[in-house]
Amino acid sequence: MPRLLALEWNTTEARMVVAMARGGQFLVEQAFSFAFTPAEGAGAESESAIGRQIATALESRGIRRVETLVAVGRTNIELRQLTLPPAPDEELPDMVRMQALREFKALEEDWPLDFILTERAADQPVKVLAAAIDPDLVKQILETCQTANIKPKRLVLRPCAAASLLHRAQPKRSTQLRLLVDLLDDEADLTVVLDGQVTFLRTVRLPGDPLAEPESAQALLTEIRRTMAAAQNVLGGRAVESIVLCGTGPAQAALASSMCDALPVPTETFDPFAAWQLAPHLRAAFPERPGRFAPLLGMLLDEAQRRPHAIDFLHPRRRPPPPNRRKQYVMVGLAVALLVALVFVLQAWAKSRLEDEIETLAQESKILDEKVAKAEKINQQVAEISKWTSGKIVWLDELRQLCVDFPPAEDAMLTQLGMAVSGGRGGELKLEGLAKTAASIDALEQGLRDKAHHVEGKGRSLDNSQKIYSWRFVSSLFVDAEKQ
Repeated sequence: MPRLLALEWNTTEARMVVAMARGGQFLVEQAFSFAFTPAEGAGAESESAIGRQIATALESRGIRRVETLVAVGRTNIELRQLTLPPAPDEELPDMVRMQALREFKALEEDWPLDFILTERAADQPVKVLAAAIDPDLVKQILETCQTANIKPKRLVLRPCAAASLLHRAQPKRSTQLRLLVDLLDDEADLTVVLDGQVTFLRTVRLPGDPLAEPESAQALLTEIRRTMAAAQNVLGGRAVESIVLCGTGPAQAALASSMCDALPVPTETFDPFAAWQLAPHLRAAFPERPGRFAPLLGMLLDEAQRRPHAIDFLHPRRRPPPPNRRKQYVMVGLAVALLVALVFVLQAWAKSRLEDEIETLAQESKILDEKVAKAEKINQQVAEISKWTSGKIVWLDELRQLCVDFPPAEDAMLTQLGMAVSGGRGGELKLEGLAKTAASIDALEQGLRDKAHHVEGKGRSLDNSQKIYSWRFVSSLFVDAEKQ
């Protein structure tokens, strides 16, 4: 098996891990990070400046002829929870892209898009976590790698790789809903994991180092609380059961202890290198912050074991190509050709007799087609009218009542309203909108309920796209015409 290089960088530093498989064991040969020089890494120069420093670091450590995996952070992508109608697996890639084009803010047709299937049940809507990346950013990453004399084989979403490593290291606890906290240079990945699958994730900026600065540790606790609340809303009320902090050592243990005291769930530390065989020189010069290497180790393990990466922007999920049945088609074609030749001989003598009959029937068919088309149009109109009248609902009254019972504009607003007849005796108003707080959504749903109206919340989530409104919600208002 060739050597594998896992690589990640930002404007200030790069992190790398080199590993390979030997006799069924995975050996980590090197794991290191280095800061870019201010003139090149943090300035306004092109990606080639960073690429040259990466090339220098690889050459100085004798790293050549490696298959390269690159990690990209959450802040560099668009991410959204999507709900789709029930569909076969092969149709999901096209359906996800179609839905994402409507719901993502900046997504265009040429953007690489991949997704994680988070929830699926028979005859139930399918839920996915879709991620898209700007092709210009992909181009920048490829140019940087080209300058560094490496060619990326994968472009993986960083939090997903760390979650995969945790699941592989602790498979018996995969049924727990856990929050993985990965402290990086100036940010933290907060990833909610269930059954080895990422169900919710955030990447947050921090004012400093939570391992050394109390103010930064407090800021991290605040972001963890927000993430737990948001994840609980997305997951239908299921709460995070434990927290896992990447990294080991006195500072990590102290932070985990303070998190246990401040949060309602237990916190533990996780050593990403614990299950790996390490080269002797790596043991002698072990990285100062081993927790930061969890995503890189997760990518390497997935690649070495030939497991599909949760999100890979260079190889996103697509509709599978049709099976190659060339030989079968050739045989069928030959049989059809023989049959056609035989049929042609048998039908040649009857052709002249049938031509007149065909022409007559074609004229009659054309006249009947026009009549059928008119009748079908009338039937469709009648069916639509019958569907609405069967509900026995005065929709103008329902809209008026909705306006009366709806909260003030400063608390909530509707972005989409749909109406449909339901069950022959009632109807449904599907409400999609934005609210100031989660309490505003609760007040909205409570205010719409009465003996003839039933409200069901279909989902809510944090949404910072609007300055006034912080929450997005979807609810259904069911109307019982017999109780009005």
